[in-house]
Amino acid sequence: MNTHVVVAGTRRSWSREEKRAIVDEAERSPSVSAVARRHGLTPSLVFPWRREFWDEERAAAGPGEPAFVPLALPAPTGPAGETRFPFVGSGVIEIELAGGHRVRADATIDPALLRGLIKMLVGR
Repeated sequence: MNTHVVVAGTRRSWSREEKRAIVDEAERSPSVSAVARRHGLTPSLVFPWRREFWDEERAAAGPGEPAFVPLALPAPTGPAGETRFPFVGSGVIEIELAGGHRVRADATIDPALLRGLIKMLVGR
């Protein structure tokens, strides 16, 4: 006797239009989680969809102007001309570079070390 077992899948497939509508709704809402729950999915699914649409929009826009304008500030100095960051305590500096590189460093990092790391990443 041949017995065939059929297992129904619980994964839902979302069309591109449905994904776009959910992402648009999430961008207008103060809570991505609430939008995700309303559609019966987890926020961890909405975030990659949003990133995918953002990446497509950036690619369609072309190289254009840089997203950030370079800014040069004089380095704060301490005793004997020693360069210091104006931070007290801890913190994190995050810099996103054009090539997709992201640098995160403790705010107390030596400025020369941070400059050298950035130069290495951008190939200068």
